[in-house]
Amino acid sequence: MLMLAPLAKAHEFWLVPHDAQTGLEQKVVFELRVGPTWPGVQTPRIENLVNWFKAKDAQGEWNVAGRDHTFAVGNFTTRVPGATLVGMRTNSAHLELSATEFNQYLNEEGLNEVIKTRERFGLSDAPGRENFSRCAKSIVLVDGQSQGYDERIGLPLELIPQTDPLALDIGKPFVIQLLFLGEPLPNTLIKAQLKADPVVELTATSDSQGQVEFALPSAGLWLFNAVHMEPSSEDDSDWESLWASMTVQLSKNPSE
Repeated sequence: MLMLAPLAKAHEFWLVPHDAQTGLEQKVVFELRVGPTWPGVQTPRIENLVNWFKAKDAQGEWNVAGRDHTFAVGNFTTRVPGATLVGMRTNSAHLELSATEFNQYLNEEGLNEVIKTRERFGLSDAPGRENFSRCAKSIVLVDGQSQGYDERIGLPLELIPQTDPLALDIGKPFVIQLLFLGEPLPNTLIKAQLKADPVVELTATSDSQGQVEFALPSAGLWLFNAVHMEPSSEDDSDWESLWASMTVQLSKNPSE
């Protein structure tokens, strides 16, 4: 239970590859981090956490190897040049927060429709009962190439770059699209955080195509996050949510 507690209360949950840009036939090891921002807390792979954990490249998909009770939560060996997409879908878990904590969480994640619904039904002072699961994604760029970076790996809530990670123009739009069950998700807060000291954090709300534009100030390892919440049909909860994350190492456009 002590190990489960930080996992339940930390909204951000992300995969960190030891080598986000690497060569062919190289082993890539992943850590899990939880927390409100970088560097987060390194977390072991607990029992019953993972629903599926897979990788996808130009040759197809395969399951990522990994063991419970370890900090190295998964690993694979790169196979082809370009982007290798990695996705982890967790099993559903239950969370109950006091009204104050739940309202703060809703505000932080920009879940305005949920706030309005609670107000409309006189539930703003009621505790928050929620079933949630995570959709963590990471993009590993192999052999200095990035083709395939804009493909899906099949997470129910998935962040997808629309701009080449190896062609970052500082201060110009870097576009991210958010999909829910394969369809663009509008009006959703998306956060962008650069692993730096101090951490750089930007926010934007998705448009009708589920897209946001960030004028990113620097290359580096970036974390993107979004949360989607809907009413739950389960007896033990009022809300069902998906928490999406994506890590990717961005590099400057060589022409800069």
